[in-house]
Amino acid sequence: MESKFAKHINREEIVEIVCELVHQETVNPPGDEYRCKEIVTRALERLGMEIAYYEKEPGRTNIVGRIGNGAKSIGFVSHMDVVPPGELEQWETPPFTPTIKDGRIYGRGTLDDKGSFACAYAACKAFLAEHADFDGAIYLIAAADEEMGSELGIIYLVEECGVKFDVAIIPDGGRMDLSIYGEKGVLWVEVESRGVQAHGATPELGRNAIIPLAEALAEIKALDLGTNYDRPFDGWTMNVGTIQGGSSTNTVPAVARATIDFRLPAGIGRSDVLAKIEEKLEAARRRSPDAELSVKVMHETEPHVSDKNSVIVRSFDRAARRLGLPMQYETFGGNTVAKNLFFAGITSVVHYPGDDKLAHVPNEFVIIDELVTGSVLYAETLEAYFFG
Repeated sequence: MESKFAKHINREEIVEIVCELVHQETVNPPGDEYRCKEIVTRALERLGMEIAYYEKEPGRTNIVGRIGNGAKSIGFVSHMDVVPPGELEQWETPPFTPTIKDGRIYGRGTLDDKGSFACAYAACKAFLAEHADFDGAIYLIAAADEEMGSELGIIYLVEECGVKFDVAIIPDGGRMDLSIYGEKGVLWVEVESRGVQAHGATPELGRNAIIPLAEALAEIKALDLGTNYDRPFDGWTMNVGTIQGGSSTNTVPAVARATIDFRLPAGIGRSDVLAKIEEKLEAARRRSPDAELSVKVMHETEPHVSDKNSVIVRSFDRAARRLGLPMQYETFGGNTVAKNLFFAGITSVVHYPGDDKLAHVPNEFVIIDELVTGSVLYAETLEAYFFG
């Protein structure tokens, strides 16, 4: 790859940072992002950055590095929390023991999003090596709570701590040849069924809460929100994520709950979904007349689409073309902190130095060569932004 920044990228340093961070168990909840504080701090100090720490709740540490004093500013935002590893028997290596094999680093968070932080760090280091006196400001942020909505992370930083920059690069979605410029909205709902507890030997004295919930989920499975939505989105999705009910096999359960994750394009809103769910609950009530079924919203975000002609998207695209990297631009169903920044007036480029299909799965990995390539791409983007 022909770039003056390539000679400043230290592959071994990137690998070391990723492995150190992955070794810290920061599953959210509870998060415990403080475990990454020392590692991130050392990296930011090597860049000569001013460092600040922000915690809305103890242990939920956000680390913000800043260098430069010019009026033009850009932020890299990665996050230190990770999703649970899931079923451990599906992992070929321990999820929190980073394992290097065949040019890859395996472990929970190697890509999402600790490897991406190391990539952004290396990009800043390479850019500063060529432009130590650039006129502007760069923020490098290791945020908390991204996996559970960012209330303790970037939302807190922007709305309560006054952390602001003009544009951002979010290394947290897409893949090496794909950048994300729009994200669907999220609607998480909980369906609850209430019954009457009794002994399992005399079920006729109780009312089982699980059976009506199962019937409701069977109805909801056939829910249809239609195709009347805005392009460039590709439709809506639904996933039943959790189901809970009962306390023991020999007890009639009094409460059962399920949570459902909807990803919604512009044109399909909260009221549309809740109305359709209520229709399905009514069908379940007809099958079980004594059922007590209800639904509530747990979490929601709005869909958004960024301007592909914005200065940061144009800078990123110029950098990709400069390196001969083919780049597509799409929307997707994931939510990143780019959404929170968009509604705060900050336009972002979302891009992974990898492939977002590897996030949240067993045996998550990142390809080391792609971390190196991503670092060069982001350094070129910084140059295009500040000097283009």
